[in-house]
Order: sequence, then C-alpha cells, then structure tokens
Amino acid sequence: MMHKKYQIHEYKKINLFHYDTEIDNIYMKIRFQCSNLNADQFKFNFISTPKCKQYNKNRQETIHHYFMDCNKYTQHRNALKQNIISLDNTFQTLSNNQLIAIIQGQKNNLVENSTYKKIYQFIKLYIVLTGRFV
Repeated sequence: MMHKKYQIHEYKKINLFHYDTEIDNIYMKIRFQCSNLNADQFKFNFISTPKCKQYNKNRQETIHHYFMDCNKYTQHRNALKQNIISLDNTFQTLSNNQLIAIIQGQKNNLVENSTYKKIYQFIKLYIVLTGRFV
C-alpha cells in the first residue's frame, strides 16, 4: 500500500493495524542499525556500497539520510515533522540531530513517555509511506 499524495490530516488517518508487526520489526532494525538501509547492509558486507541509490548517490544511506536528507522522501519528511510539531510547539526548535535521537528512541528531557508513543506512530507511518522497506 503506497500513498503517493496525502494531506497532513490524511497522514494521521492511515490505519497501521495491518502493518504493525512488520513495521515494528523494520523500525527496530533501523534503530539497531541492522536494517536494509545501504549503510547497514554495507557494514555487514551484504552490498558493495553504502551509497543512496535514490537521489543522493554521493551520500551514504544512513538513518540520518533516510529520515532527514534524501530528496526522494521530502514530502513524507515534511509531514512527519509537521505531525511531530503538532504534538508540542516546542518541537519546532529541534535540530535534525535531536530529531534523529528521538527517532532512535534515545530518551531525553524534551519528550515525555506518552509523547514518544505518538511520535512512534508517526515514524511508522513514515516508514510505510516512503515505501523504502515495504
């Protein structure tokens, strides 16, 4: 199920029940750097280059690149960021590195546990909508 175009309100309505186990597994692998991202695959000698095969062929396809930089996912990334900001306006000031730390599940004093659960749902949507893993 790929959604090429969506509005922010539609982004929030997509039911992830069908994807839960698969997306949970993908997200866990991303967090532990053993995913199908090229940098992870290269680290284990499964592929010959860690470079992004999408638009940024000179950049390694890392978790940071996938969530913050790859031009292919700009629309989805903007929706992800807007939905995270909608939880708390103070998130507008988060740097990309702080956002990646949150995506990786690193606890900090900026995000309450109940908010992490909501952010996690938005991250799962991002994974589904980008179509990179599913």
